[in-house]
Amino acid sequence: MNNKKTYLYVGNWSFEANPSKGKGISVFEYEPETGDLRLQETICKDVAAGQLYLDAQKGILYSNDECGERRGEIGGGGYLLAFRIDPETGSLVFLNRKESLSPEPSYISPDKSGQYLITCHCADPFHVTKVVKNEDGSFGNEVLYDDAAVVMFRINSDGSLGEVSDAVVTESAGCKGPHSKRSVDPVSGHIQLVRVISRLHAVVASPDKEILVVCDKGMDRVYVFKVDADKGKLVRTDMWEAPEVACFPRYAAFHPQENYLYVNNENYAMVNTFVYDSAEGKIRRTASTYLLEKDPGFVEGKPVGAQDIMVHPNGKTLYCTLCGLNLIVVCRLGDDGVPVPVQRIDSRGSLPRGLALSPDGRFLLSGNMVSGDITLFACDEEGMLKDTGKTFEAVSPSAMRFYTAD
Repeated sequence: MNNKKTYLYVGNWSFEANPSKGKGISVFEYEPETGDLRLQETICKDVAAGQLYLDAQKGILYSNDECGERRGEIGGGGYLLAFRIDPETGSLVFLNRKESLSPEPSYISPDKSGQYLITCHCADPFHVTKVVKNEDGSFGNEVLYDDAAVVMFRINSDGSLGEVSDAVVTESAGCKGPHSKRSVDPVSGHIQLVRVISRLHAVVASPDKEILVVCDKGMDRVYVFKVDADKGKLVRTDMWEAPEVACFPRYAAFHPQENYLYVNNENYAMVNTFVYDSAEGKIRRTASTYLLEKDPGFVEGKPVGAQDIMVHPNGKTLYCTLCGLNLIVVCRLGDDGVPVPVQRIDSRGSLPRGLALSPDGRFLLSGNMVSGDITLFACDEEGMLKDTGKTFEAVSPSAMRFYTAD
């Protein structure tokens, strides 16, 4: 008889500064036989926990706080938080919190050595105009924007966050790029700057953790970094720029066995396939796959784009969620690694922002941020989905991570 308990940790994020249901991190107990979830608690309800990293071996959970201002101050950037998991109850015990240096830390990944934790920043799309005196005595002005940075923290022996060992600020065009423009998201009201500033939305480690891929939705770029663990430094090894302007590369996922990388786009229902070289830290796009049968045009005033992306551990199937249409798209992965859409299924919730596969692979969960619920789908051996009809009330689910207490 297996007496081990399985928990689901859910990071909650919202467009609203103070949503009615709060934000924070929710702890659910998971029933493996039925896929049922039972909420135990939600903590840190003022924390915009859009992403989580779980170190299952050490029993440590890390969360971002995707805010642009330090507590009680104007500006100053966001935070990372560390928690120890109580294996008896699944509860989270707060260890510490560190300032992330830039606004809106958006993702968390480890390095290969286990000594460091890396985050990236989406940054605020605002500007400051400074009056400057030129060398000839005349006056002019300078427009400044937030820095978006990849920041690497040391990890202490107890799993808590240590000091920053390195930070790399990625390039921006300012308002002077050939494609630079300003627009407004009609749904959230957020300002969208196209190729004006760097806005880093994900930093994802390859399966061998030799490289880190960073998606820059602000500049339509994908960066590649390696970590020099001995020196505690980040080393940039490659950069790819999308020919599709304003596609907004959002998240990345790696094939678990082959050297394929997949990147989706927040502003375009397309997945890019790359071949990568871990040793050299290089990527090369080999294909782009449109996820819908035809372009639906604007939905709720904006293009249909992607949210989460995930590759099944068996390497046969890729999943990508689309907002606007609220779909989960299932793609078959061929020998060439290129995804082919084979199923489109309703997420049964509004804005499916996060996906998670149960530890035994029998169920796929969709965290629907705007409707505030988690929907459950049965997953067969080929990765195809069947709606179970089960919905579990949540807060504003984004990232979801399973943990089985040993």
